[in-house]
Amino acid sequence: MIRSMTGYGAAERTTDQVRVAAEVRTVNNRYFKATIRLPDGLGALEPRIEPILRAAITRGTVYVGVTVEPRGAAARVPINAEVLQAYRRDLETIAPGATDDALLALPGVVGEEEGRLTGIPDLPDLIESVVGEAVETLNRMREAEGKATADDMAAIIGDIERRVAAIQTRAPQVVQDYRVRLQERVQALLDGVEVTLDDQTLVREVAFFAERSDINEELARLASHVQQFRGLLGEPGPAGRRFEFISQEMVREANTIGSKANDPDISREVVEIKVGVDRLREQAQNVE
Repeated sequence: MIRSMTGYGAAERTTDQVRVAAEVRTVNNRYFKATIRLPDGLGALEPRIEPILRAAITRGTVYVGVTVEPRGAAARVPINAEVLQAYRRDLETIAPGATDDALLALPGVVGEEEGRLTGIPDLPDLIESVVGEAVETLNRMREAEGKATADDMAAIIGDIERRVAAIQTRAPQVVQDYRVRLQERVQALLDGVEVTLDDQTLVREVAFFAERSDINEELARLASHVQQFRGLLGEPGPAGRRFEFISQEMVREANTIGSKANDPDISREVVEIKVGVDRLREQAQNVE
């Protein structure tokens, strides 16, 4: 099943000591790129989170935001009692009667904010688990959007298949029509002139036109590309880049058919095929 490159997922978990929430958002990109935002003091967890993302997302820009809120006793900022007592002894001789507020404002008395987080047991494992749940939610959304995209692509492919079949039906008649037009044109030019039409010359000219306008190989390749594209719609795993490559090949064959066929009916079908392929290429840019 194909997946959209855009999506959003979120998850959270709360314990007696902490609340952890994670949001994961993806947007289009030809390659994988991750931007991970972690609370201060937890930056070392980034190498543990990125593999979780890479295992679930093959291309696209991924934005991850993690929020950690200590609860209960863990929300308390630690006070360094030894440092506080040392300050108090020093100030008794310098500034007797210093208030506790003044002492708490001195450097090193109150612990750093991130010290609360590093002291919570199993916090890294909890963060990894919550990020994993958010990624699962993200992928469910991406799969739902991918199914809608696949349905649209299938409808476009069906229309292209019908137009290829119409060209295959029309192609043999093009040479016959050319022969009739050529014969009528030459006959009109020779009308009233005592010159007869050389059948060998006519046959040679028609054969030259038939060889020059032969599109059987291009039609076969185009039909093969269409079948490959349809087959990818049902395959598991990433397919966006392959969609883009096959679309380019389809345009190449359609252009050749249009330039060689020399027939207005075929040209109209080719234009519609190219319109359809352009729509497929736009969709492919949104697919993982």
